[in-house]
Amino acid sequence: MEHKELTIQRQVHKLMSDPSIIHKTTTGKHLQFLSPGYINKDYGPDFKEVAILLNGSVVICDCEFHKKASEWLLHNHSTNPLYSNVGIHIVLYNDVSIETNFETLVLNPEQLPNVDIEKSDFEPNEYIDSLEEIQSFALLRLLRKTSEAKVLVNNLPLEKAFENSLRNFLQKYSTRKHRPIYKIDSLEELIAVLKNSEMLKFLIEIQNQAVKNIPERMFQMMKARFYNEGNHMRRELILNCLLPLALAIANEEQRINLFVWFWSTPALNSYGILTRKFKNLPQNFIWQQQGMLEILNTYQKNTKIKSKNLLKIGEVLNFFYIGTPPFR
Repeated sequence: MEHKELTIQRQVHKLMSDPSIIHKTTTGKHLQFLSPGYINKDYGPDFKEVAILLNGSVVICDCEFHKKASEWLLHNHSTNPLYSNVGIHIVLYNDVSIETNFETLVLNPEQLPNVDIEKSDFEPNEYIDSLEEIQSFALLRLLRKTSEAKVLVNNLPLEKAFENSLRNFLQKYSTRKHRPIYKIDSLEELIAVLKNSEMLKFLIEIQNQAVKNIPERMFQMMKARFYNEGNHMRRELILNCLLPLALAIANEEQRINLFVWFWSTPALNSYGILTRKFKNLPQNFIWQQQGMLEILNTYQKNTKIKSKNLLKIGEVLNFFYIGTPPFR
């Protein structure tokens, strides 16, 4: 690939690495890149194992990039089995309409961020090979928790599922090292308060499709104390109990807004362990911290998780497609 084409490919991949942007495909569907996957250096689509949110459905697929949409036909991709899992065709100029089983995303060339393919601010370490892996692991962590929440809401009334989620998390939280010590009575009091708090009211509104301005409501709950918990505890409760349950019961529009909140919420502070383990890597957003925590969790278990392991979560989630979904 020529230097100029490689630069554009890297620019597109960098744009795909911003999960806070909501794009719109040529058919009017909302599209959010939850994980940009990796650049394919072999034959086949430009980007492999990309995770997207398409109209509220999480999809793992490949993405192909062309300057012009007609290059898909020129290169005979439709008859090449290597391109059978392409879910998104990214182009700069949509010069032809293609009848095939994927969505087309048209980017303005002026949208593409600057990149320098000769150097990178990131140096691979013992934990990760690329910055994009942090995004993949952040999504993996969230979907794993959502799959656990889905099991609860499939078998229990929402109020009981919420209580069980709180109890399971708080029992684990109280046993962690370097955490504030909470006596059992205090934990029970906290659970009793949270069962009648804005958190449960929010979940009920999600279930009844009556909630409005989801990101703002989530930001408000991050700031308002429910009991005598600190900011860290409240953030953990929202990330580990409220958000997974909300995603598990949300409709498509609600799910889009919940992901918007997750990918755009700033971190309250830096985690010391992450600063030590991932030197010079940003902790500007909650999702960055969540991704690093999941990497450490995986590393400590001495297992190697690639983004394709996200596919297994689809066996539990009813809004998760494996491979290319029925776009049409």
